[in-house]
Amino acid sequence: MRRAAIRFRAVPPGIDERPPVPLGPLRFVAWAAAAKAGAVAKRTPRSVIVAANTEVVRQGRIYGKPRTRREAVAFLRSLSGRTHQVYTAVHVIDGRSGCQAHGISRTDVTMRALSTRLIEAYVRTGEAQDKAGAYAIQGEGRRLVKSIRGPYDNVVGMPMRLLTRLLGECGIPLPAKNPDGLQHYVTTTTRLAPGRSAIRPAGH
Repeated sequence: MRRAAIRFRAVPPGIDERPPVPLGPLRFVAWAAAAKAGAVAKRTPRSVIVAANTEVVRQGRIYGKPRTRREAVAFLRSLSGRTHQVYTAVHVIDGRSGCQAHGISRTDVTMRALSTRLIEAYVRTGEAQDKAGAYAIQGEGRRLVKSIRGPYDNVVGMPMRLLTRLLGECGIPLPAKNPDGLQHYVTTTTRLAPGRSAIRPAGH
């Protein structure tokens, strides 16, 4: 958002992100983004609120932030060699006009076939903790990823094309410096040099 020259202030929503009833992945990300937006809107009236929630999903299962290293290892084993989806729901509230707009962005991420040794070495870096799906594609986790199809900024940061559309629905134009979504729907494949490991185990 800074690269798009958008001035903003981060406000923790301070909500319990457990829905009152069980929800499927798409309904859950939409509910969480709306709940965050609503909570902040109550504390900052007449402000423009932008809230988002991102989840990693495979075959209807939500892979949230791992609570332990053991759970992080289990997540990565389950995602290894398979394609999963990253969904980001964005919810906008214009406290001045009362306008609300919301939408969901999707990116397909395919992981490499990950050995137990590689997974454990990555988890030991500490990067897997506090990350949905137990990996950070903007860090060392990028070496675990074979390819992505869809907006990269949906996986890291804010899906700017979606945000631009939602703000526009509320009559809020973005500055001219906005990079128009930063990432469009493209396929990106990461490559490793022959014979190199993606993550070096500790002590190597």
